[in-house]
Amino acid sequence: MEFQGQSIRMTMEDGLARVTLCQAERGNPIDATLGAELLELSGILMTAPGVRAVLLTAEGRFFSVGGDLNSFKDRIDELPRLVLDWTSDFHTALSRLRRMDAPIVCAVEGGVAGGAVSMMAFADVIHAADSIRFTAAFPAIGFCADSGTTVSLSERMGIARARRFILCNETITAAEAQAAGLVDHLHPVAEVRAAAEATARRLAQGPTRAYGMIKRCFSGALGRSLDEQLELEAVSLSQAAGFADAREGITAFVQKRKADFTGS
Repeated sequence: MEFQGQSIRMTMEDGLARVTLCQAERGNPIDATLGAELLELSGILMTAPGVRAVLLTAEGRFFSVGGDLNSFKDRIDELPRLVLDWTSDFHTALSRLRRMDAPIVCAVEGGVAGGAVSMMAFADVIHAADSIRFTAAFPAIGFCADSGTTVSLSERMGIARARRFILCNETITAAEAQAAGLVDHLHPVAEVRAAAEATARRLAQGPTRAYGMIKRCFSGALGRSLDEQLELEAVSLSQAAGFADAREGITAFVQKRKADFTGS
């Protein structure tokens, strides 16, 4: 299974979907093309039964510079409509990717700004180069945050730290990002891709449907009451107990061997 667009390409092997932002010469910007292609790709990844993990990478010096501001300069009077058009596809795609069973691992080898910080932050595990920086960007152009930034960054950094990052238009180092919870693992840039792929390959051999339930239970957990969260966990666990992977996991435990999960 493959996908080839102007801004994104995807290949899949052994349950691992490799998604690459491929407009390196432009800094992998978020624009109408990226939004439309990511929306199409998100539908493929959500519905293809063989997808068990996703590895998100980017070509070039930047993971992504964020929104393509150059495309706005000749259409300033159309900005309100353009923003709604762009965010419609891009936001729907992010929402779909967040809900899918397969875990998403992100390899960040270059700088990240604006809405791309949020796109990255929605990943379940993030490996980043220890030399890069992360920039809020939105207030610098008089914009508020989009791309799910108020959700993804709040979940990773805590709402007060995320708000300060955006409101004060901060640029933070990789070490500061890790300390705040924005990224999980730091490496020399030459080692990022291999480390992220190792994580993605390991997850691709795991109980995929159970992973999806774990992700969805955590999503919005702090906005639900304790009783609501406990009930959601109980119902989710009951459903997971009926999966083939749960039976295999218990059998393997009793037999003192490694479980051979199939993602079903």
